[in-house]
Amino acid sequence: MLLNLNALDKSLVYRLLTHTVVPRPIAWVLTENEQGNHNVAPFSYFNIVCSDPAILMFSVGHKRDGSKKDTWQNIERNGKCVVHIATGELMPDVNESARTLPAGDSELNGMSVSLVEDAEFSLPRIQQCPVAFDCEKHDIHLLGNGPQAVIYVSINTAYLSDHLALSDRVTLSEKMLNPIARLGEDRFSLLGDINAIPRPE
Repeated sequence: MLLNLNALDKSLVYRLLTHTVVPRPIAWVLTENEQGNHNVAPFSYFNIVCSDPAILMFSVGHKRDGSKKDTWQNIERNGKCVVHIATGELMPDVNESARTLPAGDSELNGMSVSLVEDAEFSLPRIQQCPVAFDCEKHDIHLLGNGPQAVIYVSINTAYLSDHLALSDRVTLSEKMLNPIARLGEDRFSLLGDINAIPRPE
C-alpha cells in the first residue's frame, strides 16, 4: 500500500504518523502563567536535538478555539519551563494533564502530584518525577500550516533521583526510570525488553 500524504486529509496524516512513529517519549512540561499559577501538559513530539549545549525540543499546537496552547504562551512570555520524564506510575496524571482547561486554570488542581522547590531551578518541579530539567527558551520556530510551534529549550540544571544511578551519577537504569511512551490514539506503553548490542567500530 502506497499513500500520498499530500492527497490525504490532515487528520489521516496525523493518525498515520502517530501510529507509525512509535514509541514516542513524552515531555511533561511545567510552565508558569501570568497569574503565577503552574500549568503542566504532555507533549509526545519531543526529543533531544543537541548535547553541546544541551537542547531539547517539543512541538506545541493550538487549542480547539485556535489560540496558542498555554505552554506555548507561557514560554514565549517568560522563557522558562521544567521538562519532566514521567514514570508509568504517573500515567493517569499525565493523561489528566492533557485536559483542555480555561486559560489561567492549573491542571495540577485535579492531580495527585506535588511540587517542590530547588535552589537551582527557576520554577518548581514535580516531586514524583525522577528526572526533571530546568530549561530556558532557546528558540521557537513556526512550522507547517497550523502553524505548529517547535520550541527549543536549553537545559540549565538536571534533577536525577539517586535511586536511578548505576556506575556513575549520569548513567541511569532505564528499567528503574520506567518512562511512559506514547503510541497511537489513546494508547501508552512502557519499556519491554532491552537489548544491549555493542556499536560497531
